[in-house]
Amino acid sequence: MLHRLLVPLCVLSLAACGGESDEAEAADESAAVSSTEAALTSELSDEVGTTGTPEDLAAAAETRVKANMQPSSCLTTTTAGATTTYVFNNCTGRYGLVTMTGTVTATYSRPSSDVVRVLIESTGFKANDATLNLKATVDATQQGSVKRAEIASETSGTGPRGNTVSREGDYTVTWDEATECITLDGTTGSTRVTSTTVSGFRKCKAQCPSSGTIVHSGARGREVTLTYDGSANAAWSTSGGRSGTVALRCGP
Repeated sequence: MLHRLLVPLCVLSLAACGGESDEAEAADESAAVSSTEAALTSELSDEVGTTGTPEDLAAAAETRVKANMQPSSCLTTTTAGATTTYVFNNCTGRYGLVTMTGTVTATYSRPSSDVVRVLIESTGFKANDATLNLKATVDATQQGSVKRAEIASETSGTGPRGNTVSREGDYTVTWDEATECITLDGTTGSTRVTSTTVSGFRKCKAQCPSSGTIVHSGARGREVTLTYDGSANAAWSTSGGRSGTVALRCGP
């Protein structure tokens, strides 16, 4: 009888689910960090339509990124050759990036005529209530109006809830400048989380994720699946048959 009562309680409240609720929050924490990282890498690698040398790409990126930041005085930059150093001080940018503070370096190259490669590195970069130590290689391409980046990333730091995140993996980002929306697909692994697979995760500026699923495989062999629908809560279910919701830190 007690077991029959516990399952409905678990559906109604994350607190009743113990480890499953922790893993659901950890999965969403990983997604929040990934979307922040994707927004930053998209902003810094948007020169895919620019012609010229790597030095030209760095100069064009410096001008464009400065124009996209608010207030205009929040960002200082230095470009040497094909490397631009960005120093953010409480900046707000595109793709839902808010309260950015820290130093980021971006080194530009062109491995082929239709690909822009950017090596992005930062330590202690703060954005959207997360703190990131980031090393990412971004290969950006464009087909029509759609821009796409293949990203190989090593990231550590803390997420919006204050949980430690340490992971590496490959994922794909597409972004739309007109709507300031980003879509994520890929898999990362970490010491905290065995693996997190993101499919169709879509987030637009000042909104909660409108779609997507995350499958989080924990260290104890359990799987937690999160589903996003644009609301301020994500539904979760486990491989053990339990379910619930987790409150998201998103929106305006």
